Amino acid sequence: MKKLVSAQDVVSAAERHESIYVDGNTIVTPQARDVAKERGVCIQGGPAAVRPTHGSPETCHEAGLPHEEEGGEPVLSADELERVITAALERGIWTKDDIEGLFGREGHSADPDVVPVGVSGRHIHLSQGDLERLFGTGHQLTPIKDLSQPGQFAAKECVTLAGPKGVIQKVRVLGPVRPQTQVEILAGDTFKLGVPQAIRLSGHLEGTPGVTVVGPEGSVVLDEGVIVAARHIHMNPAQAAERGFHDGQVVSLKIDGERGGLLDNVIVRVTEGGNLDCHIDTEEANAFHVKCGSTVRVVR
Repeated sequence: MKKLVSAQDVVSAAERHESIYVDGNTIVTPQARDVAKERGVCIQGGPAAVRPTHGSPETCHEAGLPHEEEGGEPVLSADELERVITAALERGIWTKDDIEGLFGREGHSADPDVVPVGVSGRHIHLSQGDLERLFGTGHQLTPIKDLSQPGQFAAKECVTLAGPKGVIQKVRVLGPVRPQTQVEILAGDTFKLGVPQAIRLSGHLEGTPGVTVVGPEGSVVLDEGVIVAARHIHMNPAQAAERGFHDGQVVSLKIDGERGGLLDNVIVRVTEGGNLDCHIDTEEANAFHVKCGSTVRVVR
């Protein structure tokens, strides 16, 4: 029996930062191949291999991945493909719209108002100077996990936040370093720390509260830089043009499901280094039963 690799399998692999390994007994759907390229997931082995569009282009090649071959034998015969599709429809795995998309039927296009979700917990971005004060002279961040935005990563390093009313330990540092230290916390964290809520976009730090940051080699007292991140959608100029968005546009998010609803005041951020992803925090995600890799609908 043939194994099927779907787009959701690729999304799950992206969340775990894993590659997908296939053989001659595997079919990779066209949508899965597109998602793999978009999210940087390497599908290795056999004619279904896909290299991600970002990251090192040699990654899969060095692992013995052959280039895609044109005119090769189809993975499934016509009869086998028909049985797979029929079974998927009967079991509710695919809808008719999914099938139209898989085969690129005329008139079908991706819904420009459906976007993937990334869920953010509390974290901190450090300047190089503050990094060295907290972890020692010359210290460099140790990446442990790539994030959805190209070039950004979660680091091994963690710090403690100390406010007038309490502390929060094990706050993850994200990299790379920035010109100014920025602390992103949850709304509920402001009560524990005893600081005002300042809902801002990243980088908009003027007039925000401060906090004391404690590391293994020292501490830093910030006069400003603590924010509750405003909801936002990242994308690059090409993605914005394709979907009809512009930088600074304010939209809403329609979330389906048992605890679905509407999230307002979501800001579109169009940057050259961006990649399509809607960012909400863990409190918002928990309230609506949303997880990383889910999709939501933009209401303009």
